[in-house]
Amino acid sequence: MENFSPLSVIQKKIIQRASSAVARIQPFTIFVSCVGILLAYLTGMYASGSIHSASRWMGAILSCTSVITVLQMPSYEESIRPSIMRVVGTFLGAVIAYIYLRLLPFSVVGMLCAVFALEALCMLLDIYRYGRIATITMVIILLVKQMSPESDPIVNCSLRFFESAVGVGVGLGVRWSIERWNAWRRKLLHMGQSEDGQSVAMDSMPLRWGHLRVVMVASLGQLTGGALSTLIGVVLPLMQVVSHSHLSPLTQGILASMSLIGIMVGSILIGRWSDERGYLRYLRLSPAVILVGATVAMFSTSVVGLATGLFMMGFGVGGEYSLDSDYISEILPRRWRMFMVGVAKSSSAIGNIAMAFICFYILRHWSAEYHWNGLFLLVAILAVVMLLSSIRFAESPAWLITHARSEEAERAVRYFLGSDVTIGDVGTRSAQEVSLKAMFRGDNLRRVILSGVPWACEGFGVYGVGVFLPILIMAMGLGKDTEGVKHVASVVELSGYVNISVAAGFIIGLALIQRLYHVRQQAVGFILSSIGLALLIVAYRMHLGAWVMLGGLIIFELFLNCGPHLITFILPAQIYPIADRGIGIGLAAACGKAGAVIGVFLMPLLIKWGGITLALGVTAALQIVGAAITLSLGHRVIPPQEEPSEWRHDR
Repeated sequence: MENFSPLSVIQKKIIQRASSAVARIQPFTIFVSCVGILLAYLTGMYASGSIHSASRWMGAILSCTSVITVLQMPSYEESIRPSIMRVVGTFLGAVIAYIYLRLLPFSVVGMLCAVFALEALCMLLDIYRYGRIATITMVIILLVKQMSPESDPIVNCSLRFFESAVGVGVGLGVRWSIERWNAWRRKLLHMGQSEDGQSVAMDSMPLRWGHLRVVMVASLGQLTGGALSTLIGVVLPLMQVVSHSHLSPLTQGILASMSLIGIMVGSILIGRWSDERGYLRYLRLSPAVILVGATVAMFSTSVVGLATGLFMMGFGVGGEYSLDSDYISEILPRRWRMFMVGVAKSSSAIGNIAMAFICFYILRHWSAEYHWNGLFLLVAILAVVMLLSSIRFAESPAWLITHARSEEAERAVRYFLGSDVTIGDVGTRSAQEVSLKAMFRGDNLRRVILSGVPWACEGFGVYGVGVFLPILIMAMGLGKDTEGVKHVASVVELSGYVNISVAAGFIIGLALIQRLYHVRQQAVGFILSSIGLALLIVAYRMHLGAWVMLGGLIIFELFLNCGPHLITFILPAQIYPIADRGIGIGLAAACGKAGAVIGVFLMPLLIKWGGITLALGVTAALQIVGAAITLSLGHRVIPPQEEPSEWRHDR
């Protein structure tokens, strides 16, 4: 009989109550609402602000208020008529304000008289309950006139009506999107459910919302890791320009490698601990560590403080790296398993692109360059999202089965996928204890080499080039001919466009992943990416022009992410059994991050010693090494005739 201490009972109750509270949070609703408010803000700031810049803030307030007012309605259908009435009320408010401004100068008494007249008119027309936005519109028009006496009343009134109407329209669009999302989600919740009420097996069932939810939550670690690597590439040149002009190439390399060292350590330790104690607790611990690290980095302006924060953030990201593919490969149906592992990895490109353009926007429009450490708030926000998502999660059913906890495994399956789903064939798998020493003998040694060494070669290229992409672009003379922070902003913008090829590479790789032999896809990607670097070196040495250099860089990023960057993440989950999958994936990820650490540590030194040519030449040579090891060991570990068996019976 299992004994429970009072402390464990209290902990369970706290977790249950926290989970119940977090369950009320609807991430999609919040996200879409934020997008709607952003669109309304941009309307006031830039659409109408370009016509009359002095009133852009008031315009943004009015437009955002309209969105929020519409979103208060319980449903889309119920919000249509009130929204129309609000537009009508806004028009009346603009008309009354125009008449007042044409006849009388602004005064508080006059404003109150205008409010009295407008609200009486709304009552007369029986739209008073929807007329508050009319009063808001009129008051804002009058206040804008007071702040900018030279403003033309017709322009003032027309802009405020436009902003309010656009806000109402955006609010309706957001409300419609939320309802369509909820309807689609309800449909997915029961997709593939048997009409006669019979249960379905987890391994062979069709995709449901629970599967997509697992993939989305598991992808957050990859997204955060990609965003963090891009942010480091932005922060380093900012530090040099603004506050740390004395940063040596060695110091740059150390700072850039700290998060990767953290990822390497976190991947090994959390991968090992999760095999022994379960995945869930570390899925929750990892984002908490990232949040603490981001907070340390935000409030530290010293190199040591920044290095400490970067290591902690990397440690948490490494923990996520060792867990996300575990969850996906153990919960998704057999035919979708490896593809969705690739989708999770591809989310790192979203982090790269989003972080690059967000940083560009901040540097371009806000005076944030002297507070570069504040940019780590973006990572802290991602960590909070990850932490909230992990609270509404459960333990891996496959891990529970391997530890003889069958009843808990069945409950976890029902929690993730629905009451009609059983664990099926997963229940026949048994646990096998494996020591770290055993991972370096026999077949496991070949698995470690195949999954680790090419990942290290790929990691050198992905992070060595990726983290220092803004600095490499500067060294090649690309970007706008400006100085200081403006030059950094232009280079960051160009980096964002280059990172689009990263996403394109992932998309192409995912399209091919169920059609090509994975060993071949990885090897060809290595070879073609090295050809892209060779083209870049030739273009740089022969001064062939910016577009040729960018073409070589894009070819490198495209094929590196289409092949090695995607496949090296998929192979460990494919070749290791469940019992030692956590440590196997952790070792592979650690090898990959060891290569990344070497890459970011050496890249500024290589640039110092031999310029762009040496740095990119070493990177290209390592891609060839990765191709050679993939081809020499891949056929032995994963024979071509066996690899597609994950999907053949479903094709």
